[in-house]
Amino acid sequence: MSPTDSQPQLSVEKSLKLLDLIDIALQVQSFEEFAEIVLPVFSRILGSSSVLIYTFDSHLPSPFFITHGIQPEAAFEIENLCAEQLDQLSRQTDVQHVSVSTSPAWEMDANFILYYFRTKDNGNVLIGLTAYNEAAVVSADHLKKLLCVIANTVNRLLKQIIIEKKLSHLDLYMSVSSMLTQSTDLNGLMETILYCCLEAVSAEAGSILLLDDEKKYLYFYQVEGISKPLLMDKIFPADKGLAGSVLHTQKSEVVNDVHNDPRFYKEFDTETGFKTKNMIAIPLVVKKEPVGVLEILNKTEGPFTEDDHFLLLSLADEIAFAVRNAKIFEYVVNSYCKMRQGQRSCEGCKRPLGAWTPCIEYRKTSMTFPRSPKKP
Repeated sequence: MSPTDSQPQLSVEKSLKLLDLIDIALQVQSFEEFAEIVLPVFSRILGSSSVLIYTFDSHLPSPFFITHGIQPEAAFEIENLCAEQLDQLSRQTDVQHVSVSTSPAWEMDANFILYYFRTKDNGNVLIGLTAYNEAAVVSADHLKKLLCVIANTVNRLLKQIIIEKKLSHLDLYMSVSSMLTQSTDLNGLMETILYCCLEAVSAEAGSILLLDDEKKYLYFYQVEGISKPLLMDKIFPADKGLAGSVLHTQKSEVVNDVHNDPRFYKEFDTETGFKTKNMIAIPLVVKKEPVGVLEILNKTEGPFTEDDHFLLLSLADEIAFAVRNAKIFEYVVNSYCKMRQGQRSCEGCKRPLGAWTPCIEYRKTSMTFPRSPKKP
């Protein structure tokens, strides 16, 4: 008798059921479809009363936790349990599954068996099953192959989300770059870009802080969020707060718990009533020359991620160059054009500075330069 002959064989009916499940899993295009279509079939084929999927990627703000047959009131605690187990199991090698006792409060009639999978591209997926009908799957080998299909499907959907997010970030970057090259209204442009930043990383508030000419103070040049009316044009010393810190080091920071950071400048929260929870602070620098700081506050869900950080870094570079170029042009207009040709020389000027685009555009529109703050 060959080794193959000794292996338990699937009936035609069971084989068709497994093939149908695999076919469905390969076709789903979102986690919503996966939860609605795949999990119920998966649970039914195995005869398991409850199933769950837990996966996490550092590029996303929160894990994906999908269940079938689990009461909503128990889901939160089970999700925390999965997070702990995934952290432990991902550090080990040769771990296939672990049994986890359920809490009486969950009102479940069986313990979970958690299967851990590390996919080919290092994705981490946890699949949980309550006691299943052993007759449903003939052998442990069949079960393992089925679970691998499920794990790889979950990982595929996760990577798809990450790719879509990166494409969205690229589209935003290209849009911002285009706006900066075409617009001469710096104030309105910074308002639009700041709003785009908040939308891109799902944050509640943000500000563009600029250095004054003497580089002693930072002032709120543009603000988005509920505190905007109270903060516009407010100033504070350039060495204060997280803004002052990143400006000094010229290194951006992600701080997901600002109240445990001694550098956090609390005065503006106290004054406005706004409660800052977490923050990305990025210095605006052009060729080592500090211009200001971009601050994005309060992720609406979870902590700020490295993907959020990377996106804002690329946009901060564009913002810094736009501000620096506006200041240079303001200097040229004030020190050359207006001194030699009068205060209203730009209106109908017949002597533009060569083919310099900012000069030509300035004559067509009312360019708004960074305002000078009122000193305390």
